[in-house]
Parts: sequence; structure tokens; C-alpha cells
Amino acid sequence: MTLHGCFASVADSDLFGLLAIICLLVAALGISQSIRGKRAHKVMMYVCVLIVPVIHIIGTYYLNQTPA
Repeated sequence: MTLHGCFASVADSDLFGLLAIICLLVAALGISQSIRGKRAHKVMMYVCVLIVPVIHIIGTYYLNQTPA
């Protein structure tokens, strides 16, 4: 499988829904002040915030490629 095929299958799968559920769970856990202060929660929030722009940048790059 090529890298382009891999990204196409990720875009068509339910991974975006799973990502949304995980980010919602992390945000809901942030309601508790004891959990919000932990380093693991801060790292998970950072990943949740950055993953969407990273996926957008990768998708934009591959959409702007000329067809082979």
C-alpha cells in the first residue's frame, strides 16, 4: 500500500469519529481539577488540539499533488 492509499483509507474510515470521541473524553476529564493538573492530561489535550491541524496540512498537501 502506498502512502497516498494509506491516507485515503484513513480519510474514509471512522478514525475521525474516534478522534472526536477521544478528544471529547479528554475534555470531559478536564472538568475535574485533580485530573486537569496532571501532566498526562496536559499532554493528551495538547495532542487533541494539534492533531486536527496536522491532518489538515497533510490532506492539503496530498490534494495539491498532480495526478500520476
